Amino acid sequence: MGSMPRTLPRILVVGAGPTGLTAALELARRGLRPRIIDRDEGPTPLSKAVGISPHSLDLLHPSGVADTLLSEGIRVRGAQVRYHGRRIGAVDFGPLPHRYNFLLSLPQSQTETVMARALAGLGVTVEWGVRLTDLTIAGQGASVALEGPRGRETADFDLIFGADGVHSRVREAAGIAFEGYDHRRQWSIADVEIGDWPHSPDLAQVFFHPDGDVGFIIPIGEGRFRAVSNTPDAMARIHGDFRVDRVLRTDLFPLPIRQASTYRKGPVFLGGDAAHVHSPLGARGMNLGIEDAAAFARRVMDDDLAGYCDERRPVGRRWIRLSEGALAVAQARSPLVIAGRNLAIRLAGWFPVLLRPALERVAGLKE
Repeated sequence: MGSMPRTLPRILVVGAGPTGLTAALELARRGLRPRIIDRDEGPTPLSKAVGISPHSLDLLHPSGVADTLLSEGIRVRGAQVRYHGRRIGAVDFGPLPHRYNFLLSLPQSQTETVMARALAGLGVTVEWGVRLTDLTIAGQGASVALEGPRGRETADFDLIFGADGVHSRVREAAGIAFEGYDHRRQWSIADVEIGDWPHSPDLAQVFFHPDGDVGFIIPIGEGRFRAVSNTPDAMARIHGDFRVDRVLRTDLFPLPIRQASTYRKGPVFLGGDAAHVHSPLGARGMNLGIEDAAAFARRVMDDDLAGYCDERRPVGRRWIRLSEGALAVAQARSPLVIAGRNLAIRLAGWFPVLLRPALERVAGLKE
């Protein structure tokens, strides 16, 4: 850990999702007192993020958050892959060279609740319902206009960490471009209760279809599952002998593929979806944000913020490229590409060592 700066910087964290909460937690446990605001009224029930990687658990361990998450989440030990209803292979997380050789499944709203509670224990409370309406870079710091339950205020900060999502007001106000494109397909998500689930309760299931449709389903609680698909009806692409007892929620979402042109402009820094957004393949979105936030907090303490963008932006760019490649293969319609993909999945099932580099990337252990 670096030495404490001589004068404590005034830091504003905008956005109280996992990225912003990680930044605030990592700063607070080192003795700083950031302000953290969020325009919503509380943790979001509508996020698609669910998988917490081994590396994220490592980063959240010093604040005590990892132990609580581990006690509440489901340890997903692998995935089974099916094509046209037939099982073609499996992915086992067991060989991961890590104490957490699994993906921890927990709905993001629960993750946020755990993190916000731990943050309050360190003396920092999330200010819910507070929006950043304007931001002006002034000298070495920034002046912001805020609006919330107590009315309007202006405040000055030395550092601002924008973790306010795809439609980031911080990024917009700082004049940072968000470059990329949007996929044409509309994706969907569904949280459901299934009492007679025919598969192992600690495995995710992946369904490929000849027409390029894809469905994923992962356990998120006792008899509860989250399905995601590149079609408007997530559960329609999940096949098997079971009955949905209750639909808890459904949602549609677009799939933007974008990255900020820089992660820093003067005293303003970006992390998480405000900095990069990509397909859910690989379960890296939320985890990349947690890594961004931990790197920001570490560099604040080490007085080494100059290297933040050079450290984090290439990681985001690389993952966008990898996830786009994986998405193209997952959505393949060409019989030749499908045959190659399915053979590769079979071979990986027979020879797990072939999958290890990809698994280490998903786990955040290797970039």
